[in-house]
Amino acid sequence: MRRLRFHLAISPAQLLSYYQGRHAALSVHTEQGVRLQIGLHHFRPFVSHQGLQGYFEITLDNDNAFQQLLRLTH
Repeated sequence: MRRLRFHLAISPAQLLSYYQGRHAALSVHTEQGVRLQIGLHHFRPFVSHQGLQGYFEITLDNDNAFQQLLRLTH
């Protein structure tokens, strides 16, 4: 298992363009220096009227497949 952490701050307007079908995934740079493409649907539980904000941790299995996404702080 591998855990990677990253910050996100996406405004409601930016997020709307993602959900209107212009993007299927978010590209993030982790604190560990890794660039990831993460399916936008994984972030739905964390979306609010303020957009998508927070400090996140993603867990990947040994084949780098998605396992879990947690928001550690807002």
